[in-house]
Amino acid sequence: MTYLEVHNLHKRFLTPGGQEVKALNGVSFEIDRGEILCVVGHNGSGKTTLLNCLRRTFSWDEGAIRINGKVTGDNSVNIVSVFQDVGLGVVGSMTPTENLSLAFSKHPGFINSFPNRRFEEQINILLKDAGLQSRFKSFGNTSVSELSGGQRQQVAIMMAVLRQPDLLLLDEFVANLDPKVKMDILSWMRIWIQQNKITTVMVTHDMNMAENLGDWILELLDGKVIRFKKTKNYKN
Repeated sequence: MTYLEVHNLHKRFLTPGGQEVKALNGVSFEIDRGEILCVVGHNGSGKTTLLNCLRRTFSWDEGAIRINGKVTGDNSVNIVSVFQDVGLGVVGSMTPTENLSLAFSKHPGFINSFPNRRFEEQINILLKDAGLQSRFKSFGNTSVSELSGGQRQQVAIMMAVLRQPDLLLLDEFVANLDPKVKMDILSWMRIWIQQNKITTVMVTHDMNMAENLGDWILELLDGKVIRFKKTKNYKN
């Protein structure tokens, strides 16, 4: 069953000089629940604009986005993003564990329990499963602002996972990680996405990563879809 449907999406911007730029020009695709769509293309092709429309950062001019049969804007859909900018999605003054605890902010006992160990067991299970427990333990009580860019990105990724998204949006989300950590996280996340049926849209410049991680590849050029194809991972 189609879970994410984008139909004839158009988004235009005006430059400071008053020139109209068509960032998205009739983009359409459909993917099912739990599938990974990798969006590729050169700079300025419309990749991040598409993600911003999906996360409702701004409106679009024409077309429609439906998630689970509902038009986007329905707050019943939990949309979670991980950005390339390592400063987004984390609180620099908090420790990594405190940041991860924020994923439970909607829990009825959160205010009275934060930042004690109420959610520590769930956090540790996830970190162990992802192979990151020893790394996070080494961070100790260091504030996130004092960590490296790659370490902050690991915190942001795990926060997104703990939020249990219905739709996960990834914008060059492993760009700041060293090769070993990058491969470990990508391998684990594909399994986690499959097991939990998390519908995922990932923007990347890395075609090899797109082919190995994604179920679908959507290639954009000047705001238009020039390719939409299944990868070897596609199971349906």
